[in-house]
Amino acid sequence: MKSSEEKLPLHNLNSGESPLFIRDISHNNAYDFTQKHRHNYFEILFFESGGGEQLIDFQEYDVKNYTCYIVHPNQIHLLNRAPGSKGRLIQFRSESVVSPRLLTLLSERIWDGVGGVLFQEDKALFNRMISVLNQFDLDAETERNVHLLQVLIFDMLANTNFQINSASIDSEFHRFLQLIDGNFKEQHSVQFYLSVLNISDKKLGTLSKQHLGMSPLQTIHHRLVLEIKRLLLFGEESHKEIAYSLGFDSPASFSAFVKNKTGQTPSELQSEVEEIHK
Repeated sequence: MKSSEEKLPLHNLNSGESPLFIRDISHNNAYDFTQKHRHNYFEILFFESGGGEQLIDFQEYDVKNYTCYIVHPNQIHLLNRAPGSKGRLIQFRSESVVSPRLLTLLSERIWDGVGGVLFQEDKALFNRMISVLNQFDLDAETERNVHLLQVLIFDMLANTNFQINSASIDSEFHRFLQLIDGNFKEQHSVQFYLSVLNISDKKLGTLSKQHLGMSPLQTIHHRLVLEIKRLLLFGEESHKEIAYSLGFDSPASFSAFVKNKTGQTPSELQSEVEEIHK
């Protein structure tokens, strides 16, 4: 039987090519963007004239004029744009973000759950971002492109309701979030992450509360619940298969976890996420 990863449509930037692309919003995708999908790269969409709607990880957004949206790697995305929509988009792999500070900020932004809108109905900021995009060299991956990407991301984050300050930048906490993303299916206990990070329970607890307002265990559970929702949405695996693929020792323990964290049974949660993505 295929694993969850093989069943979910996960799209990649073409290997061997530049890890960064700038395209017109109406370009012909290599895949059907009107069907639910995920990709392993960042996508930032700039709509000059909008219309339509999109779903980013269970949250619905109207496509508005002079508005910018971000889709992080592995998020579920569905875009239904109105005919005639105008704008640009930039796609890039994580390795194109060479600034550790920006990687931390992007990572914490998605964990904070602040949503997919970077800025909304701001013509002046939109035009400033487009002027930066127009400076990219579209024919090659250059140091100039890398520098401009850092400028673009930082400027956008600085103009959102997401707070950029010195407290947001902590390499150990960023490493904790990276470890969760890579290990949450097998490792549900805080002790594993403490041993890999080689820091104390107290310090990790302080960092987690400071950055996300959650305990380390709540942070791990937050990531598990998100993945459960994603797998339930696609509905290609039974609840038993999902339970074992995410490291639960039995379907009963999986159901108890879902009920405890969401107040719903797996079947009820599945109905809810399917309704959102109709």
